[in-house]
Amino acid sequence: MKWEPSILLLVLVGLAESKILHASDSGIASTPNSPQCTTEGNLIDIATIFFAQFIPEATYQEIGKLVKDFLADFKKLVAEKPKDCLEKQLPAFLEEICHDKDISEKHGLAGCCSKAGSDRLECLLAHKRRGNAASIPEFQIPEPIQSCKAHQENPVTFMNRYIYEISRRHPFLYAPTILSLASRYDKIIANCCQVENVVECFHNKAAPVTKELRESSSVSQHICGVLRKFGERTFKAIMLTKLSQKFPKANFTVIQNLVLDGAHAHMECCNGNGPECVQDMNEIMSYICSQKDSLSSKIQECCTLPLRDQGICIVNAENDERPEGLSPDLRRFLGERKFHLYSSEEKDLFLARFVYEYSRRHQELAVPVILRVAKGYQEALEKCSKTENPLECQDKEEEELNKHVQDSQALAKRSCGLFQKLGEYHLQNVFLVAYTKKAPQLSPQELIGYTKKMAATASLCCQLSEDKQLACGEGAADLIIGQLCARHEVQPINDGVGHCCDSSYAHRRPCFSNLVKDEKYVPPPFSHEQFKFCEDLCHTKGEELQKKKQEFLINLVKQKPHITEEQLKAVTADFTGLLEKCCKGKPETCFAEEGPKLIAKTQETLGA
Repeated sequence: MKWEPSILLLVLVGLAESKILHASDSGIASTPNSPQCTTEGNLIDIATIFFAQFIPEATYQEIGKLVKDFLADFKKLVAEKPKDCLEKQLPAFLEEICHDKDISEKHGLAGCCSKAGSDRLECLLAHKRRGNAASIPEFQIPEPIQSCKAHQENPVTFMNRYIYEISRRHPFLYAPTILSLASRYDKIIANCCQVENVVECFHNKAAPVTKELRESSSVSQHICGVLRKFGERTFKAIMLTKLSQKFPKANFTVIQNLVLDGAHAHMECCNGNGPECVQDMNEIMSYICSQKDSLSSKIQECCTLPLRDQGICIVNAENDERPEGLSPDLRRFLGERKFHLYSSEEKDLFLARFVYEYSRRHQELAVPVILRVAKGYQEALEKCSKTENPLECQDKEEEELNKHVQDSQALAKRSCGLFQKLGEYHLQNVFLVAYTKKAPQLSPQELIGYTKKMAATASLCCQLSEDKQLACGEGAADLIIGQLCARHEVQPINDGVGHCCDSSYAHRRPCFSNLVKDEKYVPPPFSHEQFKFCEDLCHTKGEELQKKKQEFLINLVKQKPHITEEQLKAVTADFTGLLEKCCKGKPETCFAEEGPKLIAKTQETLGA
């Protein structure tokens, strides 16, 4: 692997918060390594991350035993073959999981351990994807006073326990990110424990770390999912687009080399290879800042920061300005008339050059939009280069390429118009109706969760200037759809969802937009239990009451997927009226009398 541009995409696709930290910065004692195994972090903590992510159900004591045994075995390996130790770390980690049969059998890994080499790794990764990390309660920051005492008594153990708790809840979060967040949390504790109002200090300073943790975990899982589902070629195209937008003045060869090395590094990170992931990050941050003058004018200050802080600074930095003199049209590229005679390698290189040139000209567009344009461009080249009048053909195809951008712009404008008119909650209900029709197999909790993120995206992106709304909205939609597709992979939803998730990365969002309903869905028999009204509704307030109303809405749509907007409005208005009427007087008596009337009316409306 080349040393210079290992994993710049971590910076550019939202993963650069995976900052490198020095052992001396972390406050955690480091394990002696050979020079070849230096990871600028702590092998004990990296081992903890690895084992906790692969076996999230394991206790802290079980993980501690695996770490201890691994370090003992690995020290022997380093003594025997110091030059090969970095390459041997991942196999050594996997071997340790399987060596302890009590732990591997207890946690259902015996089948994977019967395999060898890459088959064992893929089996363990599949187990990780199907794992129960989501069922583990969200990590609660310990009570501040107790935290201060425990941290003061044994900071190394305290922080290692924090790393364990974070890792088991976020099995695909990159190791450098976890180490970086741990370093920040360590400093928060050290600082807050010195002030008078410890509780307030913890609340104010720890909340941003928790938010960044959730966001980073979502992005890393999405990236690994795309890499696994669509392969290295699509992933390189994503990287090429982001890099070209971020550093539009960098020449094509530099960007191309960054893409090649970045793809390899991401693969290591997604495979859980923490040591190499950390080492690559160290190298790339050093490289970026050594080339800051030629890469971007926006990262100068970032490179004056400590190494561990440079990544998040760079990702938050604006895209550099476009070079002057770039022609806005595609004529130069569409003018290629011999495309159909190129070899597959020549075609790939030519298309990569197009993505580079188009992306640096269109920093306002989201990655999937540019990839849709690129796909259309490829088809145009194949088609027009075989026609008698290529120029006329190219004029028509150029108009078609612009439609990809226009469609996305229209969607952003429509969504923001609805947000301004309805507000976040009622916009969520619009999404809720649409996605209940698309995926009625999802539970009410899942549907509410996904659509809440969609509405929150509108709330965030529609406040931005128009030139930033499109990239913001399409980018966030890509993440949400990725989560929905990850759910489908674990437990299939329906054929329509499967088609949109599997057919094309670039066209996933348009595919879901065009998916109206599941044609094979058969509504369940009408059940009075779905529309049961009780006194508890009168004691439910705020967000919880809104959720109850949304569950009622979901049940309506699941009962009658073809329900019209007018019917929905009528039934939900009746439901709201029932609540207002019954909660003013004697709820139990009122619901007993009026509830059956509403159910009968609803049945009639639904034709059930």
